[in-house]
This record gives sequence, structure tokens and C-alpha cells, in this order.
Amino acid sequence: MKNKPLISVVMSLYNTPIEYIKESIDSILAQTYKNFELIIIDDGTKKEEIEFVESYQDNRIKIYHNETNMGLERSLNKGVELAKSDYIVRMDTDDIAFPERFEKQVEFILDNPQYSLVGTRVDIFNEKDGIYGESKLFGEVKKENFLIGPPFVHPTLLIKKHALQEIGGYPLYKRCEDYAMEFEMYCHGYKGYILEEKLLKYRVVNSYKKRDLNNLLRSCKIRWIYFRKLKMKWYQYIYVIKPLATGKIFWFFKDIINKIRKENKK
Repeated sequence: MKNKPLISVVMSLYNTPIEYIKESIDSILAQTYKNFELIIIDDGTKKEEIEFVESYQDNRIKIYHNETNMGLERSLNKGVELAKSDYIVRMDTDDIAFPERFEKQVEFILDNPQYSLVGTRVDIFNEKDGIYGESKLFGEVKKENFLIGPPFVHPTLLIKKHALQEIGGYPLYKRCEDYAMEFEMYCHGYKGYILEEKLLKYRVVNSYKKRDLNNLLRSCKIRWIYFRKLKMKWYQYIYVIKPLATGKIFWFFKDIINKIRKENKK
């Protein structure tokens, strides 16, 4: 195919503040690596957000509209199917890529074809605190790294498209599609690597929503399913309940903080 891009950046857009969208898209268009397309799936977002995205005059941007809200996992699968490239790059509409992100990931995976997923470390930030943390894991990701939680920061991933299609795309687990996809890749024998350099600013907004009971139970279920598929050792199954255990601790301290705030207001 003439002028075929090597990578397709896939984003799903749904109710993101315009200032975040601008920072995210601008960081993609400013990449030192230029041979890419940016696929944006409008998943029933607000009219003003779509109008803002459509205001960009860059022929690498491709916008597709869902007739109804399909959810992140289905929108990502749609983006993968529409991609013209050999590699899929994930990006969220509220994160910021550093300028050399694509260049360094492409260089690494071309030099190391044994890997099918390549992520990076990240700076963790929000509007209130600025940068307040960083991801720690780097190097080759082993199946044991899945015990603690998702080893990859999902919006940093560069993925071989044929591998993602072979596993059937993103499994339809709401809010857990990234973790399940990574598990599924490893179940199919694919390997991943995390670059030591931090190449993304990862925005954390209202992370407590991910800790509601249904999401915690769903995460436990996914661990149970995939620990069995990966043939984890029997004593490692204690980690199945980790999301529920840590989530209960979070809500315990959150309740205490709320009580203190109420007392201070009296």
C-alpha cells in the first residue's frame, strides 16, 4: 500500500475536557517520528469536543463516529480493525506523550522482534499536585509481574497488530480490558518489554471510580481466569484477591477522611 503508515495511534474519545484533548493530540503531532496515522473513535462524546478535534488540519488524523456509546473496549477494537499499519500505539485523550516516544519504541521493536508489546515508564501527574509519582517496572515483563497488577501502563503500549488480532482484540471486560488483553497476549506466548526511559505523562483523574466494588470483583475474576491459563503456582493464587483487599483499605481510609472533614465543618 502506497504511503502506508508504520504505526496507527488509536484513541477513544468520550467526555474528556478539551484542554486535556488538546495536550494529548498536540503531543502526538509533535512526535519526532512522523510515519503514523491517528485514529480517533468518537464514542458518543460531546459535540464541542468533536468540533474541536475536527478543527485540526492534519491529514494524519482520521475520525470515526460510533452511532451510540459502545464503550472503550469495543471502540478500541474498532480502531484496530480500521488501522492501516503493522503496529498499534495506544494513547488516551488525557495523557501527554514525550516527543521521542514513538521514535524510541519503533526503534526498539524493530531491533527486538521477539517482543510483541513495548511499553515505557511514566511520570504520574494530576492538576492539583503536578508530577507526584512514577512507574517503576522496566525490562522484560515476566508472567510473575502480573501478580501485583497490570505490569504495563496501557496508554504507553506499542503492539504488533497481527498479535492483537490473533487473540481476538481487546476482551470485553469493562474497565479491565487492558489487563485482560495483556494476560491474553501472554497466554498466546507473546512477550513484552518496558523501556526504562519515561516517555509519557500519565494523568490520574478520579481514580477512586476504578475502586468501586463491581470493578474490584471484575478484576479478581480476571485474575482467577488468567492465573489458571498461565498455570501460576498454587501459592500465587492468593494474589487473586489483591484488588479487593487493597480496595477495601482505600475505602476504609477514605471513610475516615470524610468523617474528619465533616467534623471540621461543624
